[in-house]
Amino acid sequence: MVEFLLAQPQGPQLFWVWLSIGGALLALEMVVGTQWLLWPAAAAGIVSVITLTGAPANLLVQIVVFCVLTLAMTLLSRRFLKPPLVEGADINDPQGRLIGQEATVIEAFDDPEGQQSRGRVILDGVEWPARSERGDAPIGIAEKVRILAVAEGKLIVARV
Repeated sequence: MVEFLLAQPQGPQLFWVWLSIGGALLALEMVVGTQWLLWPAAAAGIVSVITLTGAPANLLVQIVVFCVLTLAMTLLSRRFLKPPLVEGADINDPQGRLIGQEATVIEAFDDPEGQQSRGRVILDGVEWPARSERGDAPIGIAEKVRILAVAEGKLIVARV
């Protein structure tokens, strides 16, 4: 086994071996979707190109190059690629994306009992029914409010 690893380069057939390894890893990455197998697949592709150039590298050197490239690309990807959004709303939830935005009151919030007040706000040209939790004073027309939540098709707002 040691003689096989240290033997002279095998020729262009190792190009196909490394390319097949890269393709298999890439196919597995497409199934799993974790991005962790993307970098070994890219490293295998680079090693296959290196073997195609005829660089005098035996199998052991190719394996070492593959391992170093995989490690380097994985570590660099963690630093330079954007992490997935953990906080915030799902892109398929348009109402969830409204949270935290500011809207303008177009119908004043008034509640004689002082519990909840109802009114209407406009955000990005869309008119929304809204309610305000009990606050210090009623919210008047043209005041800015921040959207706290969306419940039952109504915006829950608070004065900015």
